[in-house]
Amino acid sequence: PESVDILLMIFVFSALHPDQWSQAVDNAYKLVKPGGVILFRDYGRNDLAQLRFKKSRLLAENFYIRGDGTRVYFFTNEELATLFGKRFVVEQNAIDRRLIVNRKRELKMYRVWLQAKFRKPIDH
Repeated sequence: PESVDILLMIFVFSALHPDQWSQAVDNAYKLVKPGGVILFRDYGRNDLAQLRFKKSRLLAENFYIRGDGTRVYFFTNEELATLFGKRFVVEQNAIDRRLIVNRKRELKMYRVWLQAKFRKPIDH
């Protein structure tokens, strides 16, 4: 317990069922030292990957299943602030929107990711 200064969560939460999020935040809280941080990156709402999903892949609102059986959720900043803000100080909660161009295939891809930094209070 409380043994980690920095916890990386890169495309982790999107694979969890929404019912598991609170437990995952509690587990992270137990791992991170007071003053330690979680560096978070995951899929944002209306990312190209979400827009490409067929209706038959929808499990719940903004929650999909891929062809290989893995799941993916597409977040908003507000959801992250609510989820992590109960236990952590929200220091950063940004939307990273990028236009990626494949010049060879002449494709434009609009990607949306969320990037956040959550700090465990020193006086918990």
